[in-house]
Amino acid sequence: MAGDDEDRIWALIAGSARRRGSPVSVQDVCVAGVEAVAVSGAGVSLVAHERLEPAHLAGRLGRELLEAELATGDGPCVEAVWGSGPVLVPDMAACEGRWPAFSEVARVGAVFAYPLVMGAVKVGVLVLCRDRPGELAPREQGDALILAGAALTLLLGGRGRMSGHRMPPTASPALGVEIYQAAGMVSAQLDISVEEALLRLRAYAFTHDEPLSRVARRVVLRRLRFSPDPSGR
Repeated sequence: MAGDDEDRIWALIAGSARRRGSPVSVQDVCVAGVEAVAVSGAGVSLVAHERLEPAHLAGRLGRELLEAELATGDGPCVEAVWGSGPVLVPDMAACEGRWPAFSEVARVGAVFAYPLVMGAVKVGVLVLCRDRPGELAPREQGDALILAGAALTLLLGGRGRMSGHRMPPTASPALGVEIYQAAGMVSAQLDISVEEALLRLRAYAFTHDEPLSRVARRVVLRRLRFSPDPSGR
């Protein structure tokens, strides 16, 4: 029966690619995840320079969760990648104090994060989220694990069950590129490292209750400039 479930999930992934008219990618895993597991959003972030960079997402809530992850550098996804396995949180309200900054920003009811690893190599994380609390049913849990395996297969360039589709050579970041471009600009404005500039961007977004991607876009468009004063402006 496990093979039947894999066939069903890969069929959903292939269907998403056909609707987009594009080669199969991890984006289709996210779309299939929203459909198969009945969640409000899904996303995949990749490990780069010892941090997570959002690469693919589906659903409004998926974007909001990845925004919160970027803004705080904390949360279930971070713990899943640098911890010992999946982090399944059926009720975020019951986790008060576990990820204080993330919980303050993320408006999600339940989060299910699955690390994407190959041996000792940490590749990224697949996250599924719901706007209301709720456990995953046993079949949904199985589907989530299949989706995580599919995402890892595609990220590593494997063809798996999708041998009839051309695989993309790399994953294209959806949110991270503009944010790190903005960090580079803030680094030049303040004469600090890019890492410090990213912290300044995150702090500004958190303090002003604004999505990090929107702050980054304002910086890139030169509508927001940082100066050395304590306010961060």
